[in-house]
Amino acid sequence: MTVLEADAVSATEEIADLRRRLAEAQAAHADEVRRNQAFSRIAAAIGAHQSLGETVQAVIDGGVELIGAQFGAFFYNVVDKAGESYMLYGLAGAPPEAFADFPMPRKTAIFAPTFDGVGVVRSDDVTADPRYGQNAPRKGMPEGHLPVRSYLAAPVKTADGLVLGGLFFGHREPGRFDARAETVIVGLAAQAAVAIEWSRAGEAGDRELTERRRTEERLKFALDSGRLGSWELDVETRAYDASDICKSNYGRAADQDFGFDDLVATIHASDRERMLKAMDEAIRTGGDYDIEYRVVIPSGETRWVHARGRAAVRDETPVIGGGVRRMAGVSLDVTERKRAEERQRLLLNELNHRVKNTLVTVQSMAAQTLRAAENLDAFREAFEARLIALSQTHNLLTEQNWESASLREIVDAELEAFAGRERLDFDYTRDLRLNPKATVAVGMAVHELATNAAKYGALSTSEGRVTVAWSVEPPQAPGRLVLTWTERGGPPVTTPSRRGFGARLLEKGLAGELSGVVRLAYDQSGLVCAMTLPLAALEP
Repeated sequence: MTVLEADAVSATEEIADLRRRLAEAQAAHADEVRRNQAFSRIAAAIGAHQSLGETVQAVIDGGVELIGAQFGAFFYNVVDKAGESYMLYGLAGAPPEAFADFPMPRKTAIFAPTFDGVGVVRSDDVTADPRYGQNAPRKGMPEGHLPVRSYLAAPVKTADGLVLGGLFFGHREPGRFDARAETVIVGLAAQAAVAIEWSRAGEAGDRELTERRRTEERLKFALDSGRLGSWELDVETRAYDASDICKSNYGRAADQDFGFDDLVATIHASDRERMLKAMDEAIRTGGDYDIEYRVVIPSGETRWVHARGRAAVRDETPVIGGGVRRMAGVSLDVTERKRAEERQRLLLNELNHRVKNTLVTVQSMAAQTLRAAENLDAFREAFEARLIALSQTHNLLTEQNWESASLREIVDAELEAFAGRERLDFDYTRDLRLNPKATVAVGMAVHELATNAAKYGALSTSEGRVTVAWSVEPPQAPGRLVLTWTERGGPPVTTPSRRGFGARLLEKGLAGELSGVVRLAYDQSGLVCAMTLPLAALEP
């Protein structure tokens, strides 16, 4: 493989790496969207006062989606005289018939921590768990049971410690549930407890008010675990009641007043009219309110909020507003998702920009080298050397995520192949970091100087040396980088009869690329190249 082919492979690998990173960003963004949607559906199911079965099913379905399980179930605690009977109440990922021929689970070693309310049980491979298969007569899962290797279970219990049952999730492959999945299931267990408690609240009329208050507290806990803020709006008076997390989404503390006017004022000026129109439309039609908008919190930071709501109370008699008396809903801070979308967009743009710039640079180098080459072999040698120099600066930038590179590292990388450190002298007070554009330009310039020195100048003899010095003048802004390349100990130097590619790159290309000035002095003792470049064009 020639050097040219190797560099082409290197460039292809770099582009493939960028595409991989873009794919990872897209996958992370899709996963974040999916989690937000699942949390919203669960919260909406609880808030909609559905039947206990529908609500519990929403929790189980959401859990399967959130943690990537294949099976999910809720077993309700209906302890019999023996203290070991549990009833299947909800199932996801398999039909109810899958459990029809099996007895309900008992308080075996693997199930006991869940049904006793001790805590979460998470196993990468339940069949390898020392607690598995310790109880007769089955010694594990009965024949025909759903294939479960990864196992995650959490008790569903009230704040008073009463164990209502357990949430169980499984997957046929081992090692599918991590610590994040465990945290999610703990929150879901709290939401399931809220649903059951809410259902019980209506069973005794004399305890209705107390039970509702307790249920609201559980609901708040469940919403808090998903970082969902809740709100209610009186359509006629515009009285706005926001939970602590809802206030936090808008940059307010829990003890701060936050009314509807404060909400509207917080919304970014460019999104305010759109938000008000969406809410008015939901009030007029009684439909859903679902919108994302930017908010500017008191610190000046801009965030993104996803707000959802629907009519909570309707009145069939003609009233102003079309019959909707109250609205209720949830809000979620989706700033990280929006930032992920922006990073994805920037990464795609950067990939396109970088590929185009690299192709233009290579095309220009090929054309200039061909014009200056005496024959095909000379062209191949010069062109491959310049491609190597370009790849070296790209490697430096890749190590730093294409943000910046050290000036000393740029010079070292280009000169190492020509002379080694023993024939180089440096004179500078501090290193500088250059942006990607300046890194490529300065790297190519140093490469041309080193190539010329190796062929005709100080590095063509055993006694020759090169000094690279730089300083910032003046020290205060707006400063300029003064970089000087000085050769000594080489053969006598004379002014060339014609300008080659290297001289043109230095005096016109580098100067034009970075808005600087480059001067070449063909002193008899050795070539001196002085570059004066504005810091504004160099800094990251």
